[in-house]
Amino acid sequence: MKRFTLSLFVLSLFLFSCDKIEEANTIDFDTSLSMDIPVAVVAPTAMAQKSTEAEYEFVQSKTARLSDISEINAYLDKIKSIDLNNIVVNFTNLQAGQEIKSIEISVIGVGVLASFQSVTQINATHTPTIDQAKLTQVATILNSTKELNVKVEGVTNEAPMDFTINMDFDVHIEAEVL
Repeated sequence: MKRFTLSLFVLSLFLFSCDKIEEANTIDFDTSLSMDIPVAVVAPTAMAQKSTEAEYEFVQSKTARLSDISEINAYLDKIKSIDLNNIVVNFTNLQAGQEIKSIEISVIGVGVLASFQSVTQINATHTPTIDQAKLTQVATILNSTKELNVKVEGVTNEAPMDFTINMDFDVHIEAEVL
């Protein structure tokens, strides 16, 4: 019985030590993957008489890369896992009277993450509630490709119109120590 107890003690000490070694070789940190998507809404060439019901479409896309974040650049090949907690979306350069009537923000390979209605300079910052399954899909893509392809599309109330969509993805990364 003593041998069994001693063997059990040695085995548990070994397993505990392996967990501690693994923990010592891992670094966790939180960061933000930021991207700015400039949007230029162009007036159609054959301008009809402008009405308050007029809508002008836009579509724009951009790629965000983990390599753009200097604090994780050295860990790119050593990333074990990525989690996304939330996204903050800020619309800048909207002028008085300008309105984004509707907009969808999508990640290629995942689909629509967020939709907004009636965005103006008064309500320009949003933290959308995103389904956790979609955040997990985005994190999986980010972990495997080290980049995200984001597309925005929608309609505005006037053209020409220029604004920027800033997105900050709240990212938690676990990587092997260098």
